[in-house]
Amino acid sequence: MNRDATLPAVPAHPLQRTADAGRPPVQRPTVEELRLTSFKSYRHAALPLAPLTVLHGPSGVGKSNALDALAVLSRLALGEQIADSLDGLPGRAGPLATPVRGGLAGCVPHGRNAIILGCTVRSLDGPVRLEVVVRTDGPVRIAREQLTLDGRILVETGEQDPRNHRVNVSWHNDTRQGDIRAPFPNGVLVTAQIPLRVAGSSPGERKVLAAAEHVLTALREVFPVHPVPALMRGWARPDPQARLIGTAANISAVIARLSNECARRYGQLLRVVQSAAPHPLLGLDLARRGSGAAERVRTVFDEGVLGRTGADQASDGMLRLLAFAAVLLTGAAVLDLDPAAEVPWAHRQLTVLAEDLGAGLGTEQTAALVRLAREMTARNQLRVLAALQEPAAAREALGGDVRAGEGELPPGVALVECRRDPDSGHTVLRTETARVPAQAPRSAAGEAGAAGPGVAGGEAGPGVPAGEAGAAADAVGLDGVDLDG
Repeated sequence: MNRDATLPAVPAHPLQRTADAGRPPVQRPTVEELRLTSFKSYRHAALPLAPLTVLHGPSGVGKSNALDALAVLSRLALGEQIADSLDGLPGRAGPLATPVRGGLAGCVPHGRNAIILGCTVRSLDGPVRLEVVVRTDGPVRIAREQLTLDGRILVETGEQDPRNHRVNVSWHNDTRQGDIRAPFPNGVLVTAQIPLRVAGSSPGERKVLAAAEHVLTALREVFPVHPVPALMRGWARPDPQARLIGTAANISAVIARLSNECARRYGQLLRVVQSAAPHPLLGLDLARRGSGAAERVRTVFDEGVLGRTGADQASDGMLRLLAFAAVLLTGAAVLDLDPAAEVPWAHRQLTVLAEDLGAGLGTEQTAALVRLAREMTARNQLRVLAALQEPAAAREALGGDVRAGEGELPPGVALVECRRDPDSGHTVLRTETARVPAQAPRSAAGEAGAAGPGVAGGEAGPGVPAGEAGAAADAVGLDGVDLDG
């Protein structure tokens, strides 16, 4: 399912090119809630996701673990073996080339033997919920999986066949035949197998296919970015199809591509870096050495009378700022993703996981990145889940009474505090002001099945700890599963 590197490049943020004046924007499948029932430091927690969600809290409270959870679901959606998806496939291009942080073993909570995650995807057909339990005692396998639409179960796993590495799966079918059952390999996310196994010969089966495709489309274009300045300082081989990797180690090759491919985006990137630089910056340039196949490039900051500072001498903070700005401005076409190429661009949604956004940066510099993220998410270009230690930069970027911790956040923005419970050690999430519009199920039965009393779809309201909101929602469809591993 890897992308074909020979395909022609597509423009970043193609909606800008295809949207017509007066035509309502296409609603793309988007992840609007992440449930962390049993994952790393989380137990029975739920994280409602706005277009821009900023997690904040001191180091070690579990902010990165939340980003890892969404990255894990994204990897599973690619349809590879679970162990390979999380431990990485060395020598392979794309998002699975390196392991998720900590690998498979690091995702399992201490003393447990299962990972339990879920998400809700907003779609034109209604809210689609995915719940998945991965057991790690013995062969790594799907122990339980459920896919629902508007509270109606469309796909559900049943009995296990450990000897043959199979799990029985039933899916909705509205013909006289009733629900269809068949064995599936248990080492791969069942939802990722649905498009290849369900024929779509009845309206019920087509509903199953549509729900699965909504989830897979929303999850596949998730890009975790954690720039590592030490890897960004070297020479890079220029490549007209260069795609930025998560560590930004090939940032110079990507800058070379942008400078040749799109002057407008290159200019936008320069203006963002200029606005955050602590001294006058005239431009971004490239140093070159060698020729032909031996040619190499390295990013250079042109500081006018102060000279030219190459990436090998630049500060860690400026290199990280450059990488984050490049990700936010360029879009999926210039990122090392495994995109859902069979889905039209207008129906796809990029989600950026920005790790440690403010590391090495001052408050105003971090605020510049938060403002850029807010601007791009407001245009429906992408969604961002960012982690930083201090919320001051986010408040500065949002302005108004929010600077003082008072008043409501603008629409489409959520600030979520992360902390550790002193008794259990588990991570607790608290949404300061949640303004994520809930997509209510279309049937009363769906509402009853999707949330507990006073909770809409498992989503935390203003001032409600997100973990408490998620506890009721996470129990849905997981009866009989040992949540304690």
